[in-house]
Amino acid sequence: MEAGEKLETVLYQQKRAHKIWLGEVGKRGEKPSTLADGLVWELLLSYSEALADFDDAREDIYKTAYEIASLAVPHLNVRRLTDLYRDCLLDAIMETAESPSSATGLCDCRALVHFANTISTAFIEARADMLKRTLRHTRAESISNELRVAKAIQSHLLPKEIPRIPGFEFAGRLVPAMEVGGDYWSVKHYPNDGVVTLKLADISGHGVAAATLVAAVKFISGGYYRGSKSASEVIRQTNRVLVKETPHDIIVAMVYGWLRPKTRRLTIVNAGHEPVFFCREGLCVDVPPTGPVLGVTETDYGEVDVHLEEGDIDFFGSDGIIEAGITEQFGIDRLKELVGANSHLSADELADKVIRTTTEFAEQPHDDISLLVVKVKEEETGSKE
Repeated sequence: MEAGEKLETVLYQQKRAHKIWLGEVGKRGEKPSTLADGLVWELLLSYSEALADFDDAREDIYKTAYEIASLAVPHLNVRRLTDLYRDCLLDAIMETAESPSSATGLCDCRALVHFANTISTAFIEARADMLKRTLRHTRAESISNELRVAKAIQSHLLPKEIPRIPGFEFAGRLVPAMEVGGDYWSVKHYPNDGVVTLKLADISGHGVAAATLVAAVKFISGGYYRGSKSASEVIRQTNRVLVKETPHDIIVAMVYGWLRPKTRRLTIVNAGHEPVFFCREGLCVDVPPTGPVLGVTETDYGEVDVHLEEGDIDFFGSDGIIEAGITEQFGIDRLKELVGANSHLSADELADKVIRTTTEFAEQPHDDISLLVVKVKEEETGSKE
């Protein structure tokens, strides 16, 4: 057979195979889209090329079959996909051949086997890729929903307003990272006792679990305020509960203070938290831990007493501040220098400046950034404590 005649035979058989395939899938209740129909025709063309050299045509066959599967997988299971777009096509090719053993036309047993195997591989891998994409989407959606819940919990726990205490300014901030964690701050005034409680907690972990534990810490420590004779007793009792209830892989670092505005006395209990420091005339001094993080072991906690003077600043922050950064961390020294150099600002202005400077340094913080600033104002002429 001349080359021209052979080409005409192959083209004729391609058209006939395509027509037979359309009829077979129609009998099975499937009406291929125009795109799917065109891709099947491309498969037949690639198969014809494979009769001469399968290795050269293999990639085209794979790509076309993968595209068919990607198009059809969303509404067809693998079995039906294989039946319609592989088996029916193979049957159509074989039916157009003059004989199963003919070396002319479309039927070449070796090429046909390779053709079928390549299509199968493409279908399987397309299905696997689709499942991976679906899983990623489902997981992302689940995480997104969890983050919404966690952010709602976290936002609900923060103070709705900060008490106004003559002679003092308070400012709290919380900037959630992409993954919401367990940062929390609070300023609460007990006027009958002459005490303002100050809290900043940093709980390891992310999502709803961390946010829920923040709620527990808030209410447990708040509940133990009544009946406790000291700030350290509140933390000791809070820790006792958390030791029993907190999972071992969760760490709760917390700084807790009792401020007595009339005497300017601040009592601090530092449960493994950093950074905590106070600044006077631009010089900042650390308040070291007075006990371990909460929830690990039952123990007593010490206290640090500070007598505050006009212009003093007490700074409680989360480790998200000092650990901010990619190639270099923001660090405690840079933070102290920033606070000390801007001690003339109001508490709100200082809090905003720290947040702005930290986030600009880190670009995309990987952890929550929270802080609590207490500033002693200068007395106005004629005012009384």
